[in-house]
Formats: sequence, C-alpha cells, structure tokens
Amino acid sequence: MRYPNLSRRFVLGAGAVAGLKWARHRAHAAQPLKSDPAIAGVIRYQGWAGTVLFPELAEALGYMAPLRLQWVGNVSSGPQDLQAAITGNTEFASAFNGAIMKMVGVGAPFKAVFSYEGTNDKECSGLLVRDHSPIHTARDLIGRSIGMNTLRGSSECFVDQYLQVKGLSKEERDQITIVAVPSSLGEAALRHGRVDALVASTFFRDETLSCGGIREIVRDVDLYGICNEDSVILRNSYMQEYPQEAAHFVQASTRAIVWCQQAPVAEVVKLMTSIIHQRRRGESTLPVHYWSACSVATRGGVLSGEDFKRFQPWYAARGDMATASLSPSIVFTNRLNPYHL
Repeated sequence: MRYPNLSRRFVLGAGAVAGLKWARHRAHAAQPLKSDPAIAGVIRYQGWAGTVLFPELAEALGYMAPLRLQWVGNVSSGPQDLQAAITGNTEFASAFNGAIMKMVGVGAPFKAVFSYEGTNDKECSGLLVRDHSPIHTARDLIGRSIGMNTLRGSSECFVDQYLQVKGLSKEERDQITIVAVPSSLGEAALRHGRVDALVASTFFRDETLSCGGIREIVRDVDLYGICNEDSVILRNSYMQEYPQEAAHFVQASTRAIVWCQQAPVAEVVKLMTSIIHQRRRGESTLPVHYWSACSVATRGGVLSGEDFKRFQPWYAARGDMATASLSPSIVFTNRLNPYHL
C-alpha cells in the first residue's frame, strides 16, 4: 500500500497521547507529590494480558512477602503505565528506556530501578512483511506503511535507527507512514494488507512467523546486539517515604529475574502458566508457551548508562536535544538492586 508524496503521519494510540499530555505539563510534573499515595505494605500495579511480570513471579516464588501486590487493571503501552505511576494510581510501571528518559527530561518524578526486558537471539522484536511482498530492503519501505503497537516508543525507535543505519535520509524516512496497531491485531493487519510491514515483539513475532506466509527483514538484536531496552520505574516520593518497602520490592523482583535467568525453560513456563490460571483474568496462556529465554541482558536487571544512551541518537535526529543530551545518571539508580557490585 503506497502513500506517494506523503509526509509521515501518525495515528496516535492512547499510550502516546498519555505521554504527550505529560510532556505538556512540565511545570506540574516537576513538583513531586507532597504525600505519597501508596498504601503501606501494598504495591499497586497494572498488568499486561497474557504476561507474567517479574514482581508477579517474585510473589509466586515467595520472595515478595510481606509486601502484597494489588492488580488494578491491565495496560497496553509503556506511556500509559508511566502515567499511572506518575499520578499515584500505581507504585511501579514498565516502559521503554527512551520513554523513561523523555519523561524524566520534562520533570517526571521517578527513576528506573531495574531492567525487565531486553533483546537476544531467542527473545526479540522483528520487522515483518508478507512472503510475496516486494519489500526486501530498508529502501523498499519508502512510500509504504509500518504498523506497530505504540508510536514514539521502542518500535518506532528501532525502525528509525535501522533506516538511518541503512542510509535513508530524513526526507526518505518521512515518506514512510507509521500506523498504530494493537499487538493483538497486528498479524491480521499485515496479512490482510492493512499495513505493508509490521513490528512485532516476542510472542507476537514468534506466533506470526510460526503460522507461515511471513518473513522477517531485520530484528532489533541485529541492530543493537544483546542488551537491555526496557525498565521498571518507581516514583521518587515512594522511594523516599517507603524506603524499606521500595528496597524489598526491588530485591524480590531482581531475585525473580535471576531465578528466571537460571531455571530450565520448562519450569519457568509451567510456573507462569500456573500464575495466569490462578489470577483468573480471562486471558490466554499462549504467550508464555512461546517463552524461550529471559531477555534481561544483565544479572538481576542491573542497569547501565548504555541502556539509555543507545537510544539518544534517535531523539537527536528528531530534534529533541533535551532528551538526547540528558545524563543517564539522573534517569536510573542501581542503589536498591542487590546484584549491583
């Protein structure tokens, strides 16, 4: 589906809108909450359908007690998750490191405390097209459309940085249409020609490729190598007013990461499946059956400046010099992570 002479256009999803709303309220964001709204002994959070988060895994393994997790609903994008934590509706959130930098840069009062997802040969995102598609190279994408779950997030960063590495100019990149498509609808949108290409991550990538008729142009691990890409954040006021609970939450969650990094795949899948069944949220267990490795690149999710710096050139190319020049040291902390040496 070609869009000749068309500058890049965006169909904003709710998650992107949430992030933009926060950016427009910098003055308000810069003021931390006077009294943190957390409930002692309780960690409120949003889940991801069909996915088991490391804090949930920690609770099932017995690491989280005496803290108790309280699920308040599901979320479908990192910016939405960040917004809930910022406004005090949840205590932690999970998001792309670039989005975390962007929000901290405009005054959002939180810090990344450990990595929850990265990329490797077994767990990664890919740019997919139909088998009969004429798209074989980055240049073939000019004038075409690419679907992805969240705009201005990790998928768009991955695509843009791939196109830049392959030599496409800004003018050429602007001729590619980026379309917001929920992950659950991405495969159908690609197969039915609603989009010419699709960025699909982890389970959605694996399932789409396993059904045939789809091929892969490039993976994010081909571009970045094995690395951390996404982090869990805690609100600054929560860490200040509930320091022992914040430390215990991070210790329990990172211990679950190490368990996941070391345990046999079958054992991890069995426990994740059991957790999904027991929480009774009406969700499929299919995603966890495609789980093949822990994608967190460092022991216990320990963070480094490079986990954030690798995405700053993308912001620079977009003219966002505030995010591009932000020091990673103000974005994350390993202070609470027991695996940081």
